[in-house]
Amino acid sequence: MRFLRFVWKLFVMASVFGIGYIIGREHSFEEEEMWEEEADKADKGDKAENADTAEKKNESCSSCGDNEVEFEFEDADAKKVSVVGNFNDWNKDANPMKLENGIWKCTVHLKPGKHEYQFVVNDTDWVVDPKSGNAVKNKFEGMNSVIEIK
Repeated sequence: MRFLRFVWKLFVMASVFGIGYIIGREHSFEEEEMWEEEADKADKGDKAENADTAEKKNESCSSCGDNEVEFEFEDADAKKVSVVGNFNDWNKDANPMKLENGIWKCTVHLKPGKHEYQFVVNDTDWVVDPKSGNAVKNKFEGMNSVIEIK
C-alpha cells in the first residue's frame, strides 16, 4: 500500500511539473513573438521615416516620373483611415487619409508596376478596397487589393 501511495505521489508530481514546464514554454514562445513584433515595429519605424523623406522628396519634384494615385474610401463610422501597401512597407502611419465631403482621400506617388494595398480603419480593421475589382490572396489567408501602374 505504501508503494502504491509513493507511485501515485510520484505520478502527480511528474504531471504537475510536466504541465508547468509546458505552460512555461508557451509563455517563452509568446515573449519571443512579442520581441519579434517589437523589432519589426522598430524596423518599420525606420522605414517610415525613410518613406516620409522620400514622400517629401516626391512632393517637391514634379518631374520625377512617379504617378500620383488618389485612393478613396467611404465609411461613415470611421474615425481614422490610412492606406497601406507594399509601396509603404504596410505602415499604417505612412499615408493617413483625410476626410473630404464624407470620403476619405489620400494621394500617393507610385512607381510603375503592381502594388498590393489595403485600408486600415480605426487602426484595427484591415479592409480590401471595395471599389477595386482586382484582388489577390495574401500570406495571412486574407485578400489584398491590387493596382497596376504603367
